[in-house]
Amino acid sequence: MTTLTSAAVSNASRIRFAGLSGREHGDPASARPCFVFLHGLTFDRLMWYPVLEALPKGYRAIAFDLPGHGGSAPLARRGLVPVVDAVHEAVLDAGLEAPIMVGHSIGGPLAAIYATTYPASGVVSVDAPIRLEPFAELLLSVAPQLQGDRFEETWEMFRRSWHAELLTPEQREVLRSGENGTQAQVLSYQADLLERPLEDVVGWRDEGLHALGRAALPYLALASSGPVGPDERALLADLLPEAEIVVWPAGHHFPHVSEPHRFVRLLTTFAEEVSTREVPTAM
Repeated sequence: MTTLTSAAVSNASRIRFAGLSGREHGDPASARPCFVFLHGLTFDRLMWYPVLEALPKGYRAIAFDLPGHGGSAPLARRGLVPVVDAVHEAVLDAGLEAPIMVGHSIGGPLAAIYATTYPASGVVSVDAPIRLEPFAELLLSVAPQLQGDRFEETWEMFRRSWHAELLTPEQREVLRSGENGTQAQVLSYQADLLERPLEDVVGWRDEGLHALGRAALPYLALASSGPVGPDERALLADLLPEAEIVVWPAGHHFPHVSEPHRFVRLLTTFAEEVSTREVPTAM
């Protein structure tokens, strides 16, 4: 079960944690499992505000601005590992122990990498691809445009695929930062796929998921923008046999924004199951 140190109790009103900005929620002294929310690429912690407002006060949570987003400064090093390390520093500074890591889009892989590196009680991945190969192939096919002076028009292709137009104007308001994503953000966070051999990245993913599977760490994948194909289900069945896949056919990329109360019910049920387990150590 997740516990909190005295640092979390005495700093409940803080807005900065190590090098990251964030928003806190709930009772710092709660004995229930706590949540760390990681937003998707080009967004910021605002996307989690509907969830934080719906989450019962008895649950402790922090939504961070990832490096280079919102109020958090960018990192000098590129790729996902430095981001995970920065998140861990913020988690320690907040006084959290073995949180449930909840990540949207690229935040899903970040949450999984975190859980293979540092103590975590579970992973919830929101509309992130389980098999990264199709996305990687698409990304690599447009890499020259992303890296050159056609970034804006090329990244717009990815933005359109999110189908944010299916949300209400009020719901889209918490996603407004995603409309102003920068080339620096995208190239830094996608550096693993753009700069490393794809087979190395795939092997890294498989090794991480297998480690989570060996530890039987609770893992939930929520899909909303498309069906989960047989290849993705087979991958999880092989590497993470206890993983749960939930499909909400919303047709867009933001199920936690359009249905925050339903999403919170999913989280709290997951947390109650996690609370019966021992706090894991880093793998």
